[in-house]
Amino acid sequence: MASTQTDDYQAPTSDKSFDAALSDEDFDTLFEQAEELSEYFREIGPEYDKKNTFAFPTIEKYKATDLLALSIPKKFGGHGGSLLQTSKVVSELSKGDSAITLAYNMHYIMVGIAGGLMSDEQNEYWLGRVVKNKEIMFGPFSEKRAGFSGLADMKAIPQEGGGWKIYGTKTWGTLCDAASIITTNATITDKDGNLPDTFEERVAAESFFIADFEFDKDTLQGDGFHVERTWDSLGMHATGTHTIVFDGFFVPESGFICEWRSGAFGVLEWASLMFASIYLGMQSRVLEESIKVLSKKTLGAVFGATVASDVKVSGVGHIIDGVGDMASRYEICRRTLYRTCEEVTLGLDDNWPMELRFPYIGLAKTFIAENVMEMTKHAMSMVGGMSFRRGMIFERLYRDSAASLFQPLNGDQGRTYIGEYLLAPEELED
Repeated sequence: MASTQTDDYQAPTSDKSFDAALSDEDFDTLFEQAEELSEYFREIGPEYDKKNTFAFPTIEKYKATDLLALSIPKKFGGHGGSLLQTSKVVSELSKGDSAITLAYNMHYIMVGIAGGLMSDEQNEYWLGRVVKNKEIMFGPFSEKRAGFSGLADMKAIPQEGGGWKIYGTKTWGTLCDAASIITTNATITDKDGNLPDTFEERVAAESFFIADFEFDKDTLQGDGFHVERTWDSLGMHATGTHTIVFDGFFVPESGFICEWRSGAFGVLEWASLMFASIYLGMQSRVLEESIKVLSKKTLGAVFGATVASDVKVSGVGHIIDGVGDMASRYEICRRTLYRTCEEVTLGLDDNWPMELRFPYIGLAKTFIAENVMEMTKHAMSMVGGMSFRRGMIFERLYRDSAASLFQPLNGDQGRTYIGEYLLAPEELED
């Protein structure tokens, strides 16, 4: 079997996170802002879950905090927050409302990914706009026929005066209602719009871009694109993830960041670990709400009792074990996420085979995702029929947890990447 660790393993001492220069004291100040914003998310979350629309009032509330620049390096005007510090903020926001947080999580993901791939000049401009103007960044990448591993069919057609015009459709435009900066991927074609013929050329031509993004919220029309309000999901209603159709959207030459596939896999921890943070925060909320209900609930006088008196469920064996199980799952997941953030920050992932870097980082997300779904189901079972009513927090958490199946990498994708490598490493290297 192929080794998953080099023989001359040494734990590196250098810090290779995005910046990781935020002191504990300064982080505490920012975390207090996250706690306050989380409470606001909790307050309005039920209304926007019911409306099935993006929670528009949160935009100004979010911009009023210093959290937009949390993970931006200090040399570009940000706070220099690490992966772990950003993860803690995202989890705290998710405790308030997971759907609203899932939307703003896209900003942290794209700041991390784009910031790790852009030149200093690009970072000074684009991340500078986030810091100075309180602008929000998002990144639609998924296409209808393609999962995470599918190459982009969206075309970037070169223009005579320079730059490209983008044509195609992205189906998961999370945070489009609040953002003014877009990052996305498209495949560069010839001047007639023909995609490359070979697989190798196609991979090399798939590129990562950044540009201004503005559209009329009434007509949904922008310059070279329009938004289709298609979001109608099982859960995560307040996320407001819509379809974006590009029909000649212009990106100047300065908007080219890098080849997408060769660049993205080196920074995708910002996606995987931030998604994991969403579901860790949800686990905390599930546990909190379960304790709140089950510590007070009584069954009344039950059949078989020797004395006709109320029976508190907090004294029933399977309830005690169930709450203990949920608390244990949360604690193990918390340690898994925090340790993964720390290992990536310290550069311990350099000791993994390159092909396994992303699926190994993704284990934190898939593990937490599987556990949050189990916890929401278990909570509903223990709380009883009241949890099945629409509008109850458990019903909403149960629906929202299902979204954890879809963000990359999901469990099936991760196991496939790992299994392929372990069974045939020589072929993959070729």
